[in-house]
Amino acid sequence: MINAKSLYYSILQDERLTELVGEDNILDAYPETVETFPCVIFLEENQLDREFADNQPLADELSLTVHIFTKALDGYPTSSEIGLVVATIMRENFFVATQNREMSDVSDNVRHRVMAFRKVLLS
Repeated sequence: MINAKSLYYSILQDERLTELVGEDNILDAYPETVETFPCVIFLEENQLDREFADNQPLADELSLTVHIFTKALDGYPTSSEIGLVVATIMRENFFVATQNREMSDVSDNVRHRVMAFRKVLLS
């Protein structure tokens, strides 16, 4: 098994994303209340053993969810703009998108996009 959380963090520290949301605004845990905008939160969803030989796993199936929070105000990137960058970075790292949707939360002009990705990583 690999340290998936560390892998996700290093992938998402891509310059294209940090320029858009800020290096300190990419988080690996969900805060009690989101108060910093824009921000990207990634959650490790699952890490499964895959592709067995001699009763040993030959691969890991990784899955994560990415939450994007921003404001629908001038000066803030849209959730779609941030999502496009996240999707591009994840595709370049051979992850497959399994979900991409805008949540209907409009309180205080907050926009929330949820994206999910999956990858099988051979050992």
